[in-house]
Amino acid sequence: MDRYDRQTRLPGFGPDGLGKLRSGRALVVGAGGLGSPVVTYLAGAGVGALRIVDDDAVEASNLHRQVLYTEAEIGQPKAVRAAARARAMNGGVDAEALVERADAGNLPQLLEGVGVAIDCCDNMATRYALNRACLLSGVPYVWAAIGGYCGRCSTVVAGQPCFECVFGPLADQPPQPVRPPVFGPVCGSVGSLAAAEAVKVLTGAGATLAGRLASLDFQTGELAVIAVARDPRCAAHAAAA
Repeated sequence: MDRYDRQTRLPGFGPDGLGKLRSGRALVVGAGGLGSPVVTYLAGAGVGALRIVDDDAVEASNLHRQVLYTEAEIGQPKAVRAAARARAMNGGVDAEALVERADAGNLPQLLEGVGVAIDCCDNMATRYALNRACLLSGVPYVWAAIGGYCGRCSTVVAGQPCFECVFGPLADQPPQPVRPPVFGPVCGSVGSLAAAEAVKVLTGAGATLAGRLASLDFQTGELAVIAVARDPRCAAHAAAA
């Protein structure tokens, strides 16, 4: 209990919240810049089981923002190294590494038994597929996205606006750049916000960003939380109905 003392003394958290974390299971899709703080803080908080999915390997160009990894791990699978780091940080965490790409075909299996899914990916097709799979399965969905100096985060629960409600269908999205520029601290801050959302989902402690969108611009210092609305024409909600 000494390990979690400062956490369990938080208002609205307590031993009950810790018990919910210890019995909780989270799916983390993507173990890069956003996945690094998410895995770190979920393991530190004491989430009982982490399922980490990523098909990529560590590269030198990752290291300015993907703080889970070291130069010695270049070339190794991110999911494997992230799971090992989670277990090293907290021996009470069951961290499972899956070296594969999450897609519409395997997401139903990846979501089995989890209490929250955290979207830390950098691929729009995967993001849209995960949004729909979570709506269909009823698993709360936390998404985080970064680009340049900016980041966004929100949480999707039953009946609330989803990612597709806010941004429209995948077909309307512009092409993604192959290697977009990224300001490293954006990943740490937005990923930490996503981890906090996941902890709140699992414990019920505090209000999540469901129905709202957090937007952070680290170049201008502007931080905002805005209300978002459910789109009655949203195809993702229609498919899950």
